[in-house]
Amino acid sequence: MINIFKKTFTSLKKTRNKLVNTFSKFHGKKYLNENEINELEDILYQSDLGFEMVENITNSFKNLTLSNDENWENKFLELIKKNIKYNKNKNPDNYEIFLVVGVNGTGKTTTSAKLANYYKNKGDKVYLVGADTFRAAAVEQLRLWAEKINVKYISNPNTKDPASIVFDGIKSGSKDSCDKIIIDTAGRLHNSINLMEELKKIYNICQKFEKKVYVVLTIDSNVGQNGINQALDFNKYLPIDSLILTKMDGTARGGIAISLINKLDLGVDFIGIGEHIEDLIPFDLDIFLKGLIKNE
Repeated sequence: MINIFKKTFTSLKKTRNKLVNTFSKFHGKKYLNENEINELEDILYQSDLGFEMVENITNSFKNLTLSNDENWENKFLELIKKNIKYNKNKNPDNYEIFLVVGVNGTGKTTTSAKLANYYKNKGDKVYLVGADTFRAAAVEQLRLWAEKINVKYISNPNTKDPASIVFDGIKSGSKDSCDKIIIDTAGRLHNSINLMEELKKIYNICQKFEKKVYVVLTIDSNVGQNGINQALDFNKYLPIDSLILTKMDGTARGGIAISLINKLDLGVDFIGIGEHIEDLIPFDLDIFLKGLIKNE
């Protein structure tokens, strides 16, 4: 837990700096004037907390007078917790097939390898399946990761049919009594009907086996509110079970995690905080919220 705490705080540095600098101007004030409310509103929007959350917080602050033992940072966290709807009712540890999906450039291949490493370190027997037939570099990249972390890897350079690769991968993993089968799929635009239908076919192949399937959508934390549209469109074709937010360490818009949770009623399982294989950490809402506003 200490490691998760430190890594979460480090990944949110850019977002936290903006918020901490703003709230530091309010120290000692019992109430905020109109200009201060407007400044806070701008920073919250820039942090991608989302329209409804920002409106709820700023409207509450307009009518708020602090007592002597209160501060604006704690009130901010209190209001987020009050307004957020977070019902994470699925535990990824209980699933056997992980179907990793997302648009181009979200880091699916690296995330798949990080997931494999995470579960291998928990003692699970893991298979990596390279089903990105659109990008040859992705297949090779995943193979190299598999060698590096010493997990089984399956793909087929002789076919362009990702569904057949997925079928063979799950079949082999099942015969080998593996615990987790992690499938890296090709990046695809969420508004491309043909590509999304192909993804639906891959999901249906996964469903043919007597193993529980977990669909994970990777979202680049830098895309902001567009991540919501991606999730909604992907969910039209296959049931998204959870999110992994990638590139959290490079964004000043870390509030997108809160916005996604609130809008989509989906859990965030992990956040990606770098390029190294261990740079995938479990998401903890309380730690994340403190990381937005509290210094370590």
